[in-house]
Amino acid sequence: MDESILYFQQQLTPAELDSFKNKPESDAVIELHQSTGQWIRNNWVYGDRDTALKNYFKALGIYAPDDISSIILTSLHRTLNKKEIELEKQVETYKAYWQPIIDCREKQKIQAVSTYKKFKVGDNITLYMPVDTSEGNRNAILYNCPTTEWVFNEKKDLILKGIVTKKYFINDTANAFFTVRVTYLNRKDTRILMEQVQIGNEKNFSLTGLKIE
Repeated sequence: MDESILYFQQQLTPAELDSFKNKPESDAVIELHQSTGQWIRNNWVYGDRDTALKNYFKALGIYAPDDISSIILTSLHRTLNKKEIELEKQVETYKAYWQPIIDCREKQKIQAVSTYKKFKVGDNITLYMPVDTSEGNRNAILYNCPTTEWVFNEKKDLILKGIVTKKYFINDTANAFFTVRVTYLNRKDTRILMEQVQIGNEKNFSLTGLKIE
């Protein structure tokens, strides 16, 4: 961390450092997210270009490139303003953000494996999906972790029935998929994940986060 801060103290011009220093911390970090932050991610994080830095953050429990660059920039801003960087508190803030997402994804993996084992090729299957109408059309979607709970609304949401024609997974048994030949749609004017699907079509569905009976 000290080396990272020192690097930017030496590489940025006095005017750039002064401008960054005199802005509110959150504004300063957000403003540099797509410039200096992107440079950090491209040159130090992606592709293991700086394994020592990645291992340092990995040991702290920080894995996301955006989080790494934001912590470095926050620490630089605090150093310029002669404040404690409070690295541990920064780390805990990001970990607290990610933990509900991690827990949700683990729950989804368990459910996906259970669903994969439950159905065989040739079985009838029913899928339920929430429908987004915010852009003036109907698009069946999946909610991202950690907020995935929803209550089916028969007047708005999608029911799709079909036959499982193929089962497969990619890289991990929890990353499971069904290919379904569609036999029924309660609303034919609804796209599925931005794709138009008709009765008789075959559609691949990830089992992650999908409500199935």
